[in-house]
Amino acid sequence: MTSPAAYAGSRLAVIGPGALGTLFAARLALAGVPTLLLDYRTDRALALNERGIRLITRDGETLVPAPVTADPRNLAQVDAALVLVKAYQTEQAALTLAEHLPPQGIAITLQNGLGNLEALTLALGEARAFGGTTAQGAILEAPGVVRDTGQGPTVLGHAGGEADHRLDDVAQALLLAGFSVSITRTIHAAIWTKAILNAAINPVAALTRLRNGPLAEQESSLALMTAAAREAAHVARAHGITIEEQDWRARLHALCAATAPNINSMLRDVLGQRRTEIDAINGAIVRTAELHGLATPVNRTLWYLIGTIEQRYGAQVAR
Repeated sequence: MTSPAAYAGSRLAVIGPGALGTLFAARLALAGVPTLLLDYRTDRALALNERGIRLITRDGETLVPAPVTADPRNLAQVDAALVLVKAYQTEQAALTLAEHLPPQGIAITLQNGLGNLEALTLALGEARAFGGTTAQGAILEAPGVVRDTGQGPTVLGHAGGEADHRLDDVAQALLLAGFSVSITRTIHAAIWTKAILNAAINPVAALTRLRNGPLAEQESSLALMTAAAREAAHVARAHGITIEEQDWRARLHALCAATAPNINSMLRDVLGQRRTEIDAINGAIVRTAELHGLATPVNRTLWYLIGTIEQRYGAQVAR
């Protein structure tokens, strides 16, 4: 970590007050990086701005004073924004960023699913939109109270593979905050790979109500996840994404075992009767497959089943 006086890099905004958004904002602010957390609720933003963010780690708890606002006009003060809203909120977030970021300000998606980078590019232009993935773990225990549940790699990159000093500056800020960060020239492959893993694990967990560990221990759930991943990888390759051949069963087993206690985000959303990101994960894979005349019975079934659960508690799911 660094001290506020020692830092002279990019000023950052984090868009979205969920688990990962709150975690990134807290750790960046704690490292002395000027960081603004943008909420969409004025009452919550005022409360968090007054009392700070409570960051819980294996070493204890820290109260982090971090500016929180619901006024997007404050984005004019920052150089880069990390987008961590739900995938179905990306379009609105992109329009907000296009209106309020300074002309050279950039936006970087670290979200789940497919289509987020494209939404940012449409609103901001290719030169200001960057992609990313993160395997960082976090649980939001209450508004402004976040538990850091484990380090995971964060990967950043430009859609066209070009180097950009603004992205380098953001990577340096994240490194100062203790995140594991790298920059890739093949960000689409990284985004698709994460989407494939999410498409396999998240809906199966949400349907079975199982944590990640038991998913890998049950032959039936492991077989279903493997089928979904293989199908999605085939779609990615047909779409021109370079996805390395691999043993998806072994990778899924290892990933679930490594994150055994986790209740993944889709299961949390289902248990909380909230809208999930299924449409941007399995749904996006199905829609991409249709462009290439491919059948995706496993991913389509998972998409429809989660959609049925959402409709039972009133979530609006576009088909």
